[in-house]
Amino acid sequence: MRRGLIFAVITIAVLNNGCWGRKFFRAPGVTMETSAKVDSLIDANMTLQRRVYSLEQAVSGQKEYSRSVNAQRKLDLEELKDQMNVIMQMLDESGSASAWKPPKREVVAQPRTGQEATRPDSSSTGHGVEIQPDSSAIEPAAAIPGPEEMYRQLYLDFSRMEYQLAIEESDDFFREYPDHPLGEQVRFIRGECYIEMEKYFDALKEFSSILQQYPQGKKIPSALLRMAVSYHNIGDDDLAAGIARRLLREYPGSEEAAVAREQFGEILGE
Repeated sequence: MRRGLIFAVITIAVLNNGCWGRKFFRAPGVTMETSAKVDSLIDANMTLQRRVYSLEQAVSGQKEYSRSVNAQRKLDLEELKDQMNVIMQMLDESGSASAWKPPKREVVAQPRTGQEATRPDSSSTGHGVEIQPDSSAIEPAAAIPGPEEMYRQLYLDFSRMEYQLAIEESDDFFREYPDHPLGEQVRFIRGECYIEMEKYFDALKEFSSILQQYPQGKKIPSALLRMAVSYHNIGDDDLAAGIARRLLREYPGSEEAAVAREQFGEILGE
């Protein structure tokens, strides 16, 4: 009886070996195949992530480059605007639209010495061979910029807040062109530079020089106003009020007078 039961179990197992038996023995292989596919998908995903990261870095770099280019273009544009404003200021103040040209140098022939005069041909050795002069030994003198060019440069440096440099350039201007009509504007810029540098006594000297040297000049109202500001900054409100009253008395309708009323109204009693 027991043998029959064992035989029946074996028979059933052999008969079912074609169904669940094959699946049982193939299960490890299927698992490994599935794991390989998962690993492949993970590798593909990582590759895609690296590509996405590379693209993001490229886009970020392009944006940064575009920002830097735009910033440089804005700086160049602002510099061009400053130069145009300087030129317009020069034309407005000097009343001349002529562009500066460097002066032509005149070549003066030097007289020959007695030995050179008796020489038959100074460019020849006497044997038919010409000697070319050494052009490197001749150095032309540096051309001095014209007054308009010097004024334009120092005004540009002042607008860039290079105050000490503008003062040094104004020294050069007065040394080369002491009586030029642009001297009034140059003197005023010197005073403004000293105010920005908080050297108020030096500024007062410059504005006082404008009143003495250019009594009918265009910068008189501005010079008076800046003198009042300088006196106020050094703590002498009495002198500041006196200069402001002179400005209101002599140039009542000027813009500088309006500024003086607003700025010094308290010490003027208005």
